[in-house]
Amino acid sequence: MPTYKLIYFNAMGVVEPARFLFALAGQEYEDVRIERENWPDLKKTLPLGQLPVLEVDGIKIAQSQAIFRYLARELGFYGGNALESAKIDTVIETLNDFITQARKYFFEKDEAKKAEFKKDVLEVQAPKYMKLLEVLLDLNTEGDGFFVGSKISLADVLVFYAFTDRFDSLQIEVTEPKLKALLEKIKAHPKMADWLNKRPKTQF
Repeated sequence: MPTYKLIYFNAMGVVEPARFLFALAGQEYEDVRIERENWPDLKKTLPLGQLPVLEVDGIKIAQSQAIFRYLARELGFYGGNALESAKIDTVIETLNDFITQARKYFFEKDEAKKAEFKKDVLEVQAPKYMKLLEVLLDLNTEGDGFFVGSKISLADVLVFYAFTDRFDSLQIEVTEPKLKALLEKIKAHPKMADWLNKRPKTQF
């Protein structure tokens, strides 16, 4: 089994889904959390000069999506075949379309425009994409309420992260029944619940 080292700032941030995958798999890893004052020196040593980075037996992998997909393949969260992997990617790309719209709110500095973007996310974008995610849940006929197959996949993990951690400040009310049930099921998973309870409390 490879030795894993996950390197990021002392925050949940964009890398938290990787920690979710490690937790769900019961896989040991080194959770390296960098303080801001140490960042300039570390930056020079990284492939793209950015975080997160996953080290696998000393080999550095950059970009969060690449890290998620690598871990999902290695830890058993990327489907049992190429078709299931494609279905997982379909969910992820649908979610990413939603994230693209929501980013307008998070990155806007002008308070008036920010309020407009928040209204758009809550009243237009969130309902639209929750319905699309519900459709994708409906398409899985294998039961258990997951997006693909009968067990948790990367798709479920990333959707859970988006509607809990990533968009927490927006307080999106999830009304679609299957989507709501999925989020509750993942939160209640013993290994996930254990990680959520013990993870370091950070601002982001």
